[in-house]
Amino acid sequence: MTFCEDCGSKLMPGVLFCENCGAKISGAPSVNFSDVSKSVQERGIIYTNLKLLSFQLNKTEEFLNSVLSAFILFSNENGVSYELVDVSDKFSDAGTVKEHIAVIRNLVEKNHQKYLFILGSNSVVPSMVWENRASDSGSDKDVSSDLPYSTLDIATPFDGQEYDFSETLRVGRLPNVDFENYFENLKAGYGNAENANSFAMSAEVWQEETKDIFRKLDSSKKVISSPDATKENVKEIISCDTNLFLFNLHGSNQTEFWYGQCGASYPEAIEPNSFSEIKNPYWLAVEACYGAAYEGRIAGKSVLLSALNGKCISFMGSSRIAFGTPRPEGCCADVICGTYLKKLKEGFSAGDSLAIARKALMKGDPSPEDIKTLAEFSLYGDPSVKMKKKIETAGIAKNISIFDDSEATVEKSFSRGIRVPLPNIRRAVHLELVKVDQKIADIVESFIYSHYVEFKGIKPKYVKNGVFGNLQAVFELPGSICSKIVAVSFTGNGEIKQLIESK
Repeated sequence: MTFCEDCGSKLMPGVLFCENCGAKISGAPSVNFSDVSKSVQERGIIYTNLKLLSFQLNKTEEFLNSVLSAFILFSNENGVSYELVDVSDKFSDAGTVKEHIAVIRNLVEKNHQKYLFILGSNSVVPSMVWENRASDSGSDKDVSSDLPYSTLDIATPFDGQEYDFSETLRVGRLPNVDFENYFENLKAGYGNAENANSFAMSAEVWQEETKDIFRKLDSSKKVISSPDATKENVKEIISCDTNLFLFNLHGSNQTEFWYGQCGASYPEAIEPNSFSEIKNPYWLAVEACYGAAYEGRIAGKSVLLSALNGKCISFMGSSRIAFGTPRPEGCCADVICGTYLKKLKEGFSAGDSLAIARKALMKGDPSPEDIKTLAEFSLYGDPSVKMKKKIETAGIAKNISIFDDSEATVEKSFSRGIRVPLPNIRRAVHLELVKVDQKIADIVESFIYSHYVEFKGIKPKYVKNGVFGNLQAVFELPGSICSKIVAVSFTGNGEIKQLIESK
């Protein structure tokens, strides 16, 4: 056991920066960094509690250290200098998000890393849980999120924090899966997908919106519809060399399936082993409610865990009920998933792609549903992983990661690293129950009943955003999968502004 020369704290093998004070450690890493490639432009933290992780994975700490050491050397050769921060001596249990953020903030303020790669499920390093203040709070009481590890702030985003997403940490989490298998696939796929072989599947009722998203990814292919595709035939439909996936399906907190929809029919479209025949490393984004559900589940009951145990090296999805539109222009999950995949295909890292997608999501005055989307969608896997080694922006190959002008208005070289700003709190987002004029209520309810026959006779709750005064009618229909929610925004004279649905 060695000790930090600056503060005297105990240091675990392989640690390059003291987790207590952030000082750089000299002399004792398990990886020989004298051979670090001169091409390294970006820095990152691999963050975990090795004692808890090794116990839960039933692997020795020595085994995990050897797997991580090989990955760190590989990352250095690919331009990312990762250092291992093991907080086993600091936390005897999983600790709290606040405690972990204090450790991470010390490191970032001193060394300005860009990437944060969390190893372990939330029983190793916890996710944040906030009260849900969006229109579906009757079904989802709370939201589970890794967003605080990006912003280094535990205050709920419903309090109105504004962040410059070009400055926040790029965060990915690898839950408790087969680490050796994951890192082998990561090394095989990192930067080697110059030609994206894309695939999209949609519930039939969302075909128009999904086609609009997929057209920007691959205009040469059609979107597969469910119920045409089901779990019984999906392996025959998906090419085994597919490496970029978009799914716009329903999900549930009661089952492990993703579902299609045609009318009142909800066929099981995807199950945990649906990707078992994919032969190359792949990237995936899913819009479904609970699409990234894994807490308290085993791999056979979670598409996320099963995918990461297979060939998937980057997975983006939601921990709770997600929202979107049935047709263009999309919102919420449509925006964050569509932008994320578009940027991945252009060559941005997974972490940069998510940061750009978050910025696109939060343009203008975000609704409570936008804010919930920001919180609930997280990245699973290495945030530095890329499909290709160069970025294609406006037909010009870029060797460094940037935010292009259309997405962020600022070009960045990350040699100087990330500097997480303090939040700018502008307003609290909250919905108030209100009464509306009966004539206006009749207009709104008739509109919904004409578009959703199954909702006929169901009375909505009417709410108003306490900040902007926007009116909304929220309809909820209990179902066998989970509740279906439709929320319609309207003006004081009954003009329909936006219609969104739960996924």
